[in-house]
Amino acid sequence: MPSNDLLQGLPPILPDGPIRALILGSFPSVKSLESQQYYNHPQNWFWRVLQHCGIVEDTTAPYEERVEQVRARNIAIWDLYEQVRREGSGDDKIRDAVPNGIGVLLESRGPFPILLNGRRLREFRRAFPGLEADLIALPSTSPRPLHWNTEESRFAAKNEWCSALSRNRDVPTIAR
Repeated sequence: MPSNDLLQGLPPILPDGPIRALILGSFPSVKSLESQQYYNHPQNWFWRVLQHCGIVEDTTAPYEERVEQVRARNIAIWDLYEQVRREGSGDDKIRDAVPNGIGVLLESRGPFPILLNGRRLREFRRAFPGLEADLIALPSTSPRPLHWNTEESRFAAKNEWCSALSRNRDVPTIAR
């Protein structure tokens, strides 16, 4: 995709009821944009992490089923940016970013914690100066970071996610 094109992100995945947590990425990968599915790159750990934490039952289930399982557990998924210019999928290539309406969502459906996929605290504060939110910085589920390279580091990263997802748990996860 040429870097001159303004790319449009995906709409949020929102539960019908109260939001227990918002998982906030940066912007969808090229593969996710092409398929119109969050975290659709086969090497991204996102759906495997949610399965490990009892949010989704099967990472090989159709996307729509996984989304419904997320929604049924009152979890929302969205991205920091609505539109960007970017060549490739790397966050380091993002420019001319337009933030999504996170403040409006917090105002209308909050309060809820925001789980930052990739520890995006600096970017969040820059995009939303002065916005008061319960922010939890988590390891990126992208295959690029080293924490997915060893079994020990994968275990630690997945458990960090599970701990954050279990906060404010008023909707049970899948029984194990």
